Amino acid sequence: MHFASSTSNRELVRVMETVSGDGSVLPPCIIIPGTFHMEDWYLKTSITDDSLIGVSETSYTNDILAMGWLDHFEKFSS
Repeated sequence: MHFASSTSNRELVRVMETVSGDGSVLPPCIIIPGTFHMEDWYLKTSITDDSLIGVSETSYTNDILAMGWLDHFEKFSS
């Protein structure tokens, strides 16, 4: 599990990673606990532009995040 420092929050994030049998890796899906995105989450991180980032009040996946992940999976696995 990776940790990102923040002056305002010490909560953990969830990362869904996908690796195929041939060793190729898809960009991750990162689920951050909360209800909206905050700019300081992205300013000092090494998150790539092709990563899928979502927010969830419980920090678990939900129907909306699952559908976004399926679209993300299809886009990068084709």
